[in-house]
Amino acid sequence: MKKFLFSLLAVATLIGCGKNDDNGSDSANHLVKKITAKNKNGNLEEVITFTFQGGRPISQHSSYYKDGVQTGTTQVTTIHYEGNLVKKVKTENAGRENFEENNYFYENGELSRSTEKRERNDYTTTYEYSYTNNQVTTVLKSYPTTIYLKSGGTQSGTRYTERQFTHNGNTVIEVKTGYEKDLNGVVVTNTVSSNGTQTITYTLSGGNVVKKVEETEYSTTTRDYTYDTKHNPRYEMIGIFNPDPTKTLEAYNGKNNVIKEKYNYTEKSGSRKIVFIRTSEHTYNADGYPTIVKLYTEENGVREFNSTIEYEY
Repeated sequence: MKKFLFSLLAVATLIGCGKNDDNGSDSANHLVKKITAKNKNGNLEEVITFTFQGGRPISQHSSYYKDGVQTGTTQVTTIHYEGNLVKKVKTENAGRENFEENNYFYENGELSRSTEKRERNDYTTTYEYSYTNNQVTTVLKSYPTTIYLKSGGTQSGTRYTERQFTHNGNTVIEVKTGYEKDLNGVVVTNTVSSNGTQTITYTLSGGNVVKKVEETEYSTTTRDYTYDTKHNPRYEMIGIFNPDPTKTLEAYNGKNNVIKEKYNYTEKSGSRKIVFIRTSEHTYNADGYPTIVKLYTEENGVREFNSTIEYEY
């Protein structure tokens, strides 16, 4: 369910008056004010409300439910700006931890670095961004860690996940690798960690990701997406000022709404294969924005209703 809702990072990027500031107050009228998620029985699962000031969000309140009864306290996210740029996002009552905090740093208007701190961790995770011709080429994630050696010993060091992007017309290729370095900055090779390479190929069309292929040493996962021709509220809200440029490669952040996702997972050994289809039925308002979305899954020819998402603007 929650994959169809706004993630914390997506909410962190809600800036200005939507995708096109030239629309002024009209664009502001298309920002989502409330999202309600219900399970297949019609019971509440999640309610998200946004508070706006000067045409941009300053807070988000999220409540979670089980069988229609709220569980825990309401999660509160506050968004702080410097000019038109998001500088800090802090979430309190964040599930297992009382807070999460993200800070964003920019160079020439582009996100150059961000930090993430969670209460349960005694360290800070850092993300560094590089660009060529205004397109992201590298995202480097790092955090301090204990390195476990194949010999049985341990040592302190840093864990890295590097994402490299190659842009070629309507295709973006992402190569993701993981590795660990000791305190002297030397890559440690004799670790027990799995540091394989993952290659992801995105095919784009009309502002949407229409195909995503993930390949590892052991498996291939393919996702094919079909879209409507209406406005996607997520795209309207994260839009051009999204601090994390890689969010545009997420299918559900596209220009239009996903109405069908075909998922195909195949292990290269031939031992396992999973195929299923996710579909959605949308009800739109007069301006072409979804107000009700019904979600279904289909497997082995059997279609099952899963949940409902309601949007208020």
